[in-house]
Amino acid sequence: MINSENIFAASRSIDPLKNQPEIERHSQVGFDPEQLISNKPTYFEVGVEKITALCNALDMTAKTAQVVEVFRVMTSSWGERQIGETTNWPCDVSDDGSPFEFSIALDPKQAELRILVEAQGSDPNLQSNWQAGLALNQDLATHFNVSLDRFGQIEDLFVPTNPAAKFSMWHAACFYPDKEPAFKLYLNPQAQQQSRAAAVVEESLVRLGFLHAWPGLAEIAAQRGPDQDEFPYFSIDLAANSKARVKVYVRHKDATVADLERALSLADNYVVGAATEFCQAMAAGQSSFSAKPAISSFSWIEGNDATPSIGTLFLPISSYAPDDRAVCDCLDLYLIQHSLPVAIYSSALKTFATRPLEAGMGMHSYISLRQEKQQRRVTVYLNPEVNAVRSPNAKVTSQSVRCLPSLEEIVWHYENYSIADHPFLQRLQREPVNQQHIWLILMNLREAASHFSRRLANIIARIDDERIRCILVKELNDELGSGNIERIHRKLFEQMITGIDSWRMKSFTNEMLVPGKKLNQCLEEIYLDSNPYLGVGAGLMMEVHGKQFTLWLGQEFRKTTVDLSTVLWLTLHEELEIDHVDESLVITRFVADSEEGVAAARQGIDRACVASWSFLDGLYRLCYGASPVTV
Repeated sequence: MINSENIFAASRSIDPLKNQPEIERHSQVGFDPEQLISNKPTYFEVGVEKITALCNALDMTAKTAQVVEVFRVMTSSWGERQIGETTNWPCDVSDDGSPFEFSIALDPKQAELRILVEAQGSDPNLQSNWQAGLALNQDLATHFNVSLDRFGQIEDLFVPTNPAAKFSMWHAACFYPDKEPAFKLYLNPQAQQQSRAAAVVEESLVRLGFLHAWPGLAEIAAQRGPDQDEFPYFSIDLAANSKARVKVYVRHKDATVADLERALSLADNYVVGAATEFCQAMAAGQSSFSAKPAISSFSWIEGNDATPSIGTLFLPISSYAPDDRAVCDCLDLYLIQHSLPVAIYSSALKTFATRPLEAGMGMHSYISLRQEKQQRRVTVYLNPEVNAVRSPNAKVTSQSVRCLPSLEEIVWHYENYSIADHPFLQRLQREPVNQQHIWLILMNLREAASHFSRRLANIIARIDDERIRCILVKELNDELGSGNIERIHRKLFEQMITGIDSWRMKSFTNEMLVPGKKLNQCLEEIYLDSNPYLGVGAGLMMEVHGKQFTLWLGQEFRKTTVDLSTVLWLTLHEELEIDHVDESLVITRFVADSEEGVAAARQGIDRACVASWSFLDGLYRLCYGASPVTV
């Protein structure tokens, strides 16, 4: 097993640029590359210089002219901009803000050269860049005969309207020694609304024919919930053949190596322990990746619409190594151990670098690993560093410095990040009303919530703060019908179930109540924890989700002919849950007086949020998985 800690010190005595007199050496750390350029070349000119060097190193000299021509087309919107000419757009393609990035893919048979770019408007912003991206699509179709059919099927889902989105559209080209280039398009699932990213990914997969892809993706790759496992990219190959891929990327916040292994186990090419070995080799000693999240991606092709054929791990290595020399030395050993072309990598790096490797950190931005028929394939992502060079990391840490939000801010966050945006509820909403599926939801909800009054009473009995207890007692009184036994919410819920008995699934079995049973068990563990503030936190979360779900359910019921007088539970909760959320905000201010209470309440919120999300994931699988229930 390679241990990168053991070679960081040794790397100080080895300089891979020592015998490269053509590379100018600079002692200044954090220098501005503009100071080194007397004639201020354009971004295109610098890119061509890098392309020429990389093609030579990868034994693809014969392809240089072709690569340059593709690069010219892909950079036409900004290629003539001079280095140092700034815009107000914070380009996210590369770590230094450059609108392009290179990468080299290494496997035993051959190397690939890849280029990623962002088309930009004359005044770059989210909308103008989208328009520039559409124009580039047409240019690529004209010059290189790419297929835009798949993009046309999902385009409307990605038209940017979210001002906080980091990009709208990127393009990539892959070059090979023995075949024509291939092109990819990257889209932003968060371009319209961050809370709808998962739903956008699910709907895109469905539209593109991968009808059963979502359940596994949600339950395995993104099982920690939308706050920890988010969807930053959706990619499609711009080709019309059966091997054209659809790729989904998952960003894993604060992930451990075990979390990454678990996520990658979704794919057909998963090999137990490969990700762990890679992480230990490249970032030894990292118990979690919190300074900058690791990313996984999953590729589907025609023929299997449920399980992705390929899973890939991306490590943001620039955040977990002291400098680029240390990365180089670790990667050298890993490539040698796995019979990958280390000489090609070394040659490419030497021709690409314009500074000593120990003088900065960030030339290597990411390093990725994937399996190809039991053979590893490593891709190195190279930041051009034309705008800035980041100083070496004085101290490598797995932790990022973050200010934790207050409980009140957390509640407001979930008010904006609605449970109604879950892909299951969104799919039900966009399709004709499915009464049997709604009935199944309510049956599972009954399984999970039947003990709510008892749980709430348990928290009331154990909480010390009388201010909090007073509000919870009022909510318990509401739940118990304010003393009117006929208006106890549990009874009203049973009356609603009876009123829609005609919606009952003919094929219903008790096995279909598993999502509700799991949610019930999770809530039981939270509410009965020795620290009652866990239950207080979970209650805050459930009130917010309860309001959002009730409003969604009301919309669905009103699409039917059901008599609303028979569903008093629903109409009552549509009003009552709004009051309860307001009361939850008041509770957060009281809990804030106890540091221990705040910590426990945060934990309760997190666990309840994941449980709610997983509950709907389970229902999605029942209704839309590879073996859905019949109605």
